[in-house]
Amino acid sequence: MKTNTMTGKCAWRCIAACATVLAWAASATAQAVVVVGTGDPDSDVPAVQAAVDQGGDIILQGHFSFDRPPTIRPELPGFPLATVRVSQGVAISGARDEDGEMTRIEAGTIPFYVNAPGARVTMQGLRFVRPKYGAMLVDAVSGFVVATCRIEGVEPVNGFTNGISISTTFAPPTPTQPGQPDRVSGTLLIVHNDIDVAGGTALDDTLGIVIFSVGVPGAEVEAYVSGNTVRNSTERSINLYQVGGRAYVERNVITTSTIAGPAGGIAPDVIHVVGSGAYLIAHNSVHSRLAKGAGIRVHSQFTVWPIADAIVVDNDVHMEAPEGTVFGVNSAGIDIWGNAQGTVVLHNSIRGRARAALAVAVFPPPPQPGDGVPADNAFLLNRFEDFEASLADVVVGERVMNTLMVGPGAVHDEGVGTVQIRIGGPQREGDDDGGHFHIPPD
Repeated sequence: MKTNTMTGKCAWRCIAACATVLAWAASATAQAVVVVGTGDPDSDVPAVQAAVDQGGDIILQGHFSFDRPPTIRPELPGFPLATVRVSQGVAISGARDEDGEMTRIEAGTIPFYVNAPGARVTMQGLRFVRPKYGAMLVDAVSGFVVATCRIEGVEPVNGFTNGISISTTFAPPTPTQPGQPDRVSGTLLIVHNDIDVAGGTALDDTLGIVIFSVGVPGAEVEAYVSGNTVRNSTERSINLYQVGGRAYVERNVITTSTIAGPAGGIAPDVIHVVGSGAYLIAHNSVHSRLAKGAGIRVHSQFTVWPIADAIVVDNDVHMEAPEGTVFGVNSAGIDIWGNAQGTVVLHNSIRGRARAALAVAVFPPPPQPGDGVPADNAFLLNRFEDFEASLADVVVGERVMNTLMVGPGAVHDEGVGTVQIRIGGPQREGDDDGGHFHIPPD
């Protein structure tokens, strides 16, 4: 009932938010400033900058080139220079031409840098072709929408790229360096975008959608990452760190690159949520073509930033590792790491090959001493009939507390207080053969 309530609320809220976007678009059509691209960056960049400086509703039409050296320095350290700065409330829309082609923005390092404290910003219907670092960076806003945009290829800068980034810190946040989450609040909608981050090599970490350190008590966020297509990431395709508020990751279709970037270690995971916040991950299609990492990871690295009551439901995860892969401890279809409590992993389908279909483990992983110990998490009625595990269908790591597993499959259990109730599915090698209810000794 809890899961149904959350998914239902998510659906209605997302519908309402999308209706708001359509209303904004309708009002923009009647009163917008129209900027027509020339294909000359020395004309296009100043023209777009002048339009967004006025605020309001703007329609970009035709072919724009942003292919010139960037000049805008982001307020927060670490990010590269950007091309156009959005500093106040604005709704930027693309207009299709008579042949149905989208407005095209060619090249440019971070074509749009959104630094609009207290304002609402919308971008929709824009096609970005090989932007450098990413199509947009948002570090200050009160309500942001990016909808029905297309990103075709990227050029990494210093080995990194994010297709769409809402970030108040360049590096992943930590309790001692949390970024400035008070800069971003309100409803964040990243919906129905087509993001292809092809262009990264084994020397590059290319990510699709990133949200780092947003929302604080009294100014929380409602983040919807929904209906997007993300392809060819060499690192995390959807990466959410420390969301102050609620985040809903729904109905995205993701296919990774076959090449993993240099992040290594615990990465690359395809969908990754970490830190305090309320998270729902539902109805996503995840196709990992990498030899390591997880399809979906629920994760807390720090005791002071626990992740609690996350729900992972009705996802389809395909782990397509190359033949001969030797899987490490970070390999699973869906896993839970670190200081996580009350996570429910329900009715997901895991196919392919990995160390485990489902796993839960302390963080940092062995052989390092881990002080983030998961507790009271549940794997319920998941399916992995077409799955080959190198260790077991379900792996419960050492010192993990009170895991409940309901469903079929072999369980490798080193935890404390694990309960398995086997329902359905064929008996496999390694299954406990003493019945359908299994409580290992402490």
